[in-house]
Amino acid sequence: TGEVKITASDHAASDYFGQSVAMSDTHIAVGASGDDDSGASSGSVYVYNLDGTGEVKITASDGAGGDLFGYSVAMSDTKVVVGAFQDDAGRGSAYVYNLDGTGEVKITASDGAANDAFGYSVAMSDTHIAVGARGDDDAGDNSGSVYVYNTDGTGEVKITPSDGAADDQFGYSVAMSDTKIVVGAYTDDDGGSESGSVYVYNLDGTGEVKITASDHAASDYFG
Repeated sequence: TGEVKITASDHAASDYFGQSVAMSDTHIAVGASGDDDSGASSGSVYVYNLDGTGEVKITASDGAGGDLFGYSVAMSDTKVVVGAFQDDAGRGSAYVYNLDGTGEVKITASDGAANDAFGYSVAMSDTHIAVGARGDDDAGDNSGSVYVYNTDGTGEVKITPSDGAADDQFGYSVAMSDTKIVVGAYTDDDGGSESGSVYVYNLDGTGEVKITASDHAASDYFG
């Protein structure tokens, strides 16, 4: 019951409104990574009340064509974080805003490199942000990593799995609570090629727990 359909007030072909979505108790955020306000596929994010009213459109102050701002999005009760994983030759970035689009903070990895895809996934709690970089190469090509920050972009903690390997794509997905972070590595091979796995950590990167499905098999893409 209670269906509410939301479309952008300025919707256009190939905007991909709904590419990503997030929700708090009071608001909804919707990514439109193909929006063209700052160039082809520069991207945008829209924030609404739960009834679809009160639209606020957010674009990056330095947005450019191909950034894919809005490919990923997460929010708390007071902030929204937006991933733009193709920014700066695929190094990627994440932006934090108040729900009215003010207070922009841009976050990039301290060791970012081309094609890291930082911002491919994002997650948020009331106090922290997690950003996935599935293309990072610390343990081999596309082994992946996740970075944790305070909501103002300070306090960087980089997390990589203890058994990371090339093409695991650790950081392809990410979620968090106030005390823990969970990271998907959907092409990990413990149960056969691309069977997949998930890792759980404290927010400081300690306490690693690796989870695989009891019936894992090749090409399951667990995580």
